[in-house]
Amino acid sequence: MPRYVVIAVLALLVAGCGSGAKTAPEVAAYVGTYLQAHPDVKRVAKKGTQSATVVIKGQDQDVFADLGEGLRGRLIRTGGAAYVQMLGEEVAPGKIWDKITEEHEPYNLLGIGVVTSQAMTLVNSHRVHALLAARGRVSGPAFDGGLDRYTVTIDVQAALDGLDLGAFLEVYDPLPLLQDTEDEYVMVRAGDTAAQARLRDKLLKEFGAQARFELWLDGQGRPVRQRLTAKTPMEITFSNWGQPTVAAPPADQVRVLAK
Repeated sequence: MPRYVVIAVLALLVAGCGSGAKTAPEVAAYVGTYLQAHPDVKRVAKKGTQSATVVIKGQDQDVFADLGEGLRGRLIRTGGAAYVQMLGEEVAPGKIWDKITEEHEPYNLLGIGVVTSQAMTLVNSHRVHALLAARGRVSGPAFDGGLDRYTVTIDVQAALDGLDLGAFLEVYDPLPLLQDTEDEYVMVRAGDTAAQARLRDKLLKEFGAQARFELWLDGQGRPVRQRLTAKTPMEITFSNWGQPTVAAPPADQVRVLAK
């Protein structure tokens, strides 16, 4: 075999020794599968004017969300206590956190409940993206700034037509805020064809006719970034794999709620 042919073959073999080719379902499900095995991580999600940061460390978590229009808040759970902060709220001078021990649970103020649940919905959007991207066309990996990037092109209408809408709603909107929305979802799950058609139309308007899903992996196969480029772009970044920290606020900034 000529020497230049041997060199070419070796080059191809080396190029294929990285993350390797993956199917669209494999790329789509990669983040969810990796998180199941490696839950301790910092996640930052951005969608339009909304953003959320969630840090998970064992049973501890630090959840922050900015949902726009002044609705911002943060919840820290660590050491058997919860610390909540509604930014912009009137609080005691110098005290910007409320501490709620297990004795005071549940802490069900509407504001912090909405903020934290929406924060989790934002950072868990990878589940929504996975259901859409699983039916797309994949390319990659391509080398991109030291990372392997996979791209999935999605025909949104075709993806929606193939979805189990009941399963999709479980990850798309697990806690609808309005009773009318919940009633509509009940009809969708019950197989009401008109309600299912309305939901597909709504989703098509939200995502647009075409979307692009991208996933970046580092040299250890860890997801670093995931992006859905659609009518409203959405991006989630992952960092501090295995080494995130969750700490209670400084004691002098905390007001302990009385029973």
